[in-house]
Amino acid sequence: MKMHRGKSYRHQQGQILLITLLVLTVATTIALSLIGRATIDLSMSNQLEESTRAFNAAEAGVEQALKSGLGTNGPAVLTNGVTYDVTVNTIGGAAGVYQLPHQTPQNVTETIWLVEHDPITNEVVESKFYTSPTINLCWSQGVNPNPSAGLVVAVLYKSGVDNSYQVARMAVDPNAATNNNNFDATGITAAGCGLGYLQKQVNFTTLGITVGVGVGADTLIALRVRPVYADTTIALDGGAAVLPKQGNEIQSTGATGTGVSRKVVVFQQYRAPLSIFDSVIYSQSSFGH
Repeated sequence: MKMHRGKSYRHQQGQILLITLLVLTVATTIALSLIGRATIDLSMSNQLEESTRAFNAAEAGVEQALKSGLGTNGPAVLTNGVTYDVTVNTIGGAAGVYQLPHQTPQNVTETIWLVEHDPITNEVVESKFYTSPTINLCWSQGVNPNPSAGLVVAVLYKSGVDNSYQVARMAVDPNAATNNNNFDATGITAAGCGLGYLQKQVNFTTLGITVGVGVGADTLIALRVRPVYADTTIALDGGAAVLPKQGNEIQSTGATGTGVSRKVVVFQQYRAPLSIFDSVIYSQSSFGH
């Protein structure tokens, strides 16, 4: 009996030891997991903080460029260990294809300037304007379930006869017959502007505008383009004619001493008149009854 009790006692001790080891193993695993998670959380918190510092530096660079219109020509110090590097590139201002830097939502009017702006005041300089009698207007077609691609176009210009400001209008849609909208579907081609877009040549002479220089010539001011059925991307191709500058693209990269960097891109386009100005008449005197 004594031997039986001794074996039972030792068996119980073995079970206790095994349970203790299992408990210690589980406790150690939980402790290591908590420590690892705390380390990861601390690392992520530090990365988030560094990312925020870099992003704030990039935004500071954008704000500085918006005020001065200039880049930094290399990294500039914002605070200790934080820098920003800004480049300012011209939008438009060259011959060939110009694509708007963003997609245009349905029923939102885009302005493409046909006159230059003063580089300091940003005011319109009417003595420098687009002089070609035509320009190719290109736009992407909508996607299903609404593939329609109609545009309403207004050409703002200054009369060379009486110096009054005038507007000429046109509306284009390759699906005009289907949509029954009385838009112009003639002369619309595919693969426009080398981008695979639809293309329609805007002929200013056909719209009653005398383009050129000299006495009696009209001054082109701007194109106002509005997609009416779907969001679209708009581009223009003046061929060898130079399209005036449309604004600036500002790229600002903020960086911290730990190597974290963030980039912010802002398109600074010239201020445009409200759409209502395309449809109303203003007079310095009252209208008669």
